[in-house]
Amino acid sequence: MKLSKFIKDLFSTGLTQILVLFLGIILLRIMAEALSKEYFGIFMVIRRIVGVGAPLITLNLGVGLARYVSYEREKEKEFLNASLWAIGIIFLLVIIISIIFRDQLSLIFFTTSNHSLFVVLTAFFLFSYGTYTISYAFFRGRQEMNRANRMQVLYYLFPVIAGLLLWQLFTDQYSKILSFYLFSFSLWGIALGAVYMWQQVHFGRLPAIIKDIKSVKALFFYSLSRIPSGFFLALVFGIPVFVASHKISLVAAGYVGIAVAIVRLMEIFATPFNLLFLPKFAEIKKNNVEGEISDKVSIVTSFIFTALPLVAVASYGLAEYAVIIFFGDKYISAAQSVSVVMLFSVFYVSYALIRGILDGLFSFPYVNVICLAGLLTTAISTFLFHDSVLVLALDFGLGLLVMGVTAVCILMKRTNSYVQLNEILVSLIVASLTFVLLFFLDKWLEFTIFNEYITFGVKILYRAILLLAVFWFYWKPKSLWVRELIYRTRI
Repeated sequence: MKLSKFIKDLFSTGLTQILVLFLGIILLRIMAEALSKEYFGIFMVIRRIVGVGAPLITLNLGVGLARYVSYEREKEKEFLNASLWAIGIIFLLVIIISIIFRDQLSLIFFTTSNHSLFVVLTAFFLFSYGTYTISYAFFRGRQEMNRANRMQVLYYLFPVIAGLLLWQLFTDQYSKILSFYLFSFSLWGIALGAVYMWQQVHFGRLPAIIKDIKSVKALFFYSLSRIPSGFFLALVFGIPVFVASHKISLVAAGYVGIAVAIVRLMEIFATPFNLLFLPKFAEIKKNNVEGEISDKVSIVTSFIFTALPLVAVASYGLAEYAVIIFFGDKYISAAQSVSVVMLFSVFYVSYALIRGILDGLFSFPYVNVICLAGLLTTAISTFLFHDSVLVLALDFGLGLLVMGVTAVCILMKRTNSYVQLNEILVSLIVASLTFVLLFFLDKWLEFTIFNEYITFGVKILYRAILLLAVFWFYWKPKSLWVRELIYRTRI
């Protein structure tokens, strides 16, 4: 079996993302066990703060570097220097603000001024994360994916080790665990970025960078125009957590944070495609082969409409086990909310697949429009309805639904591609029948087998058999994406 270069790149990057996924799962489980429910809620709020703040402190240069370093290699050091100077200056402003207004910001984020130390540590961590993001994007732009993948694994391996050690050293000392975790992880991100970049860049002085600003103007314009999308997206994921912490409790914020985190974990499976789609579709557009763009887009939309609904339906009944495995028994109350967001996750994964295509094909930041639509939906829904954790999960899911539908509509409209109506209807019918069948099988199994481990194994088994049957009798003869997969893998 001879694999194409695209499939090889996809496999290597995909394996890295899966490893990072498992490291993230392990980290969440460690922190869920090591911290009290209140401090775990604080931990989840900090994750959302970082999600909102990262696009701002990096000016979204991670996306811009990946594109411009790839096509203008002769300017790569200028691009990198300008990017590092930019986030360095912004970090100084952020750290000063976090120190001066730490009590006020603590009151806003954590509903009390007693956690002001976490505000300063979060600001420091933002700079560290920004340094890592710029470094990773630089190697991605150079298409040195092996080096970029190694860096990513090392970056996400450290917090797992640190969290485990801190849990053992400071058992039941929740503030110390979280404080030292943030501080050590921040130092690691800066050190890792410095080591990887040491031989790649000669740091220029700021006046020289400003004088040569014209050479990097396009980089900043492209990146800055996409900042709103990162900000809007972070708010889609952050608003339900923040509302839970203020309107219900920090414990509720932890439960909502678990539902949000599950969707982020599922995004990992779309990330390899997104990393490769941006430069790939930019290259296709540059080659200007008539009909090639719409043909490739049709393959992606075929996968979205026929495969993703079945995967979401199959994962619905496994929410309880996902919570237990990832977070522990004490968070089992979040299982119902996780079940809901698992169904809506299909729309977010669709957006995650599409955004790289849109960024590669068009200079206009359509991702801003998509994420703004999701933000407005989530914000309005949470403002009107926020009585419980389940309701907030539904608010979050509605935002994801709007994002997915908007992304598909924009992509198909701008690329003149289409999906046959009968294909969509058949997919909906198959997904609905699968949902009903799995629902009744799960209920029957729960009353028949009382051993949880056996029940879990049997549920996984008949889901695998069902998906295999769907692949063989439905996807293989009907779906464009399966034909493309067979062609690419030379099966």
